[in-house]
Amino acid sequence: MKKLPSALTLILVIVLVGCNMPSTNVQPSTLAPEAVFTQAAQTVAAELTRVALLASPTPNIPATPNIPPTPTSTDTPVPTNTTIYTPTKTPIPCNLATFDPATIDQTIPDNTQVFPNQLLSKTWRIQNAGTCSWNSSYLLVFDHGDGMGIAAGYTQQLTTGVVNPGQWVDLTVNLKAPATAGTYTGAWRLRDPGGVVFGITPLGGTFIVKIVVIAGVSVTLSPVVGESGTVRSDWGPGPDYTAGESNADITRTCEAFLSFNISGIPSNATITDVKFDLSVYSITGNPFGSLGPMVAYITDYGPTLEPADYVAGFPSSYSADWYSTAALNAIESSPEFKTSLQSKLGTSRFQLRLQFAGSNGDATKDRITFTNPSLIVTYTTP
Repeated sequence: MKKLPSALTLILVIVLVGCNMPSTNVQPSTLAPEAVFTQAAQTVAAELTRVALLASPTPNIPATPNIPPTPTSTDTPVPTNTTIYTPTKTPIPCNLATFDPATIDQTIPDNTQVFPNQLLSKTWRIQNAGTCSWNSSYLLVFDHGDGMGIAAGYTQQLTTGVVNPGQWVDLTVNLKAPATAGTYTGAWRLRDPGGVVFGITPLGGTFIVKIVVIAGVSVTLSPVVGESGTVRSDWGPGPDYTAGESNADITRTCEAFLSFNISGIPSNATITDVKFDLSVYSITGNPFGSLGPMVAYITDYGPTLEPADYVAGFPSSYSADWYSTAALNAIESSPEFKTSLQSKLGTSRFQLRLQFAGSNGDATKDRITFTNPSLIVTYTTP
């Protein structure tokens, strides 16, 4: 605290004393001189104290704004080092197959509609994604599901060459659609030379063929009487259906002519299957052993069978052949007849000729006579 100057102090004492002197209406005799002095001294001291306080150099501190207190900073913990693990590569197995979704189904994509008993050729394109080369000892294996003409446990060579890691290969299996309408799925895998089965990733190990067999109409056609029969090189027509030698005279051979009425099949139909049933017959001699195969030709001899329809020789182009009685007993589908019959739709007749090559010159009758040969035709319509 600063001291007041002496002159100022003296003036203040005088003023204060003067101000505190008794007024004229107070009797002098009421206060003793000592009391008056004491009172004045006290008054001066009080005023000096008050003046000193007022004169104190109190700093001019502005009003504190309403600002929230600044939080006391705390130390931020230093993060500890985190261990970073570098992933290791998974070893590529020896045998592994993969595929491209856009190209795996080279034929017969999933849910392809097919006809009853239709012959199919399914091809997958896969890649060798392993580290081992595939060779002819690797197998394509039918794993499970619908065989579609394939027996359980069926296998075939994966390749006849070598498929190195990274290379692509087409795998083809020949199948046959079931005779009944429905959806069918067959699953396939691969097998290495050691017998270890492996599959294709990421399809769960197998690659499949999936078809939808649509319902069809099946009809059995018998030869038209009066348009069908046997014509011999020097005679005819006869009412039966005989092919081979006519008798012991080796210069005379027989040919069987069969005419089937197809006018009941709609012209917009799709032929899905044709079987030629020759399973009922009688044999004289040894026609297959002596005369060779019996063959069938697609022909158009018209509504009337005549001796002139006999064909000499053995034309090289034919539609089907049979080399044994076992072949006659097996009533199998004929892709050639299917194609030929499809081309005839819209007409009324489908006609065939059966014959052997000729005589073997042994002077023994060798021939086959058929009883009611027939065509079993399956088709669908839009």
